[in-house]
Amino acid sequence: MGVYRTKVTDYGYKRKVAVYSRSIKYGDDLEGNTPEKHFRQSYEDMNVFKKQKSDERRIRYYQHKVIELIETAMMNDDLDRALTLTFRESITSYDYALAKWQLFLKRLRHICNQPLKYICVWEYQRARGRKEGLEVGGVFHFHALMNLGFMEHSLLERTWKQGYVWIEKITGNRSRENAIRYITKYCTKEIVYRVQHGEDRRGQRFFFTSNNLLKPVSYVIPERTDLENVIIENLERMIKDGTYDLKDETGHVMNHVEYVEYRT
Repeated sequence: MGVYRTKVTDYGYKRKVAVYSRSIKYGDDLEGNTPEKHFRQSYEDMNVFKKQKSDERRIRYYQHKVIELIETAMMNDDLDRALTLTFRESITSYDYALAKWQLFLKRLRHICNQPLKYICVWEYQRARGRKEGLEVGGVFHFHALMNLGFMEHSLLERTWKQGYVWIEKITGNRSRENAIRYITKYCTKEIVYRVQHGEDRRGQRFFFTSNNLLKPVSYVIPERTDLENVIIENLERMIKDGTYDLKDETGHVMNHVEYVEYRT
């Protein structure tokens, strides 16, 4: 078990230094020293107030995950194609749509000459759903970033087999960032809409990623780092700085964080 006041995260293209107002404890002994595990109440058994708090936490969780997706996409510069996969039929089943996505990946792996990497989110086509009389939800389609390189559009559609495939080449970091922000914008919008309108289903994932993506590497420092010095030393490479609070389930502020980000 140990404590730290500073956490440094290396994204390859940038570095983030976060300083905490209170020490953070970590280590294997923490769980063992807990007198009893916190009882996690199921969503169905919560009262209205607790459901509202749970919904707010779920939205914040996915908003944070969307930021992580953007950062991961920026680290993996071989994600060179943006795809949209649509269904010819009006597919409204999550399980069915997910099965077709997984089958598409299986076929692609036989075609590609390299390990397949991807970031994928799904979205409802609500306007199409309304035209077809759906009062809740919509018709599924997928947005994805993949490391496909050049591939004939006709081959992609034969591989997908479900409908139209739209594909665009990604060139450079700015294009990659715009592409991931474009597809995750739908992810965030969909999450908020479904939670606020009671359509959210626990167990349904909003995004999918391959296991072979490059991920950020973090390490911790026991002492508090002087962020002013970090800014001065990296002034010409600064991206941003700011603060935020870490809160518990009731909204109580547990810790205050100051951070800086700069290009490496």
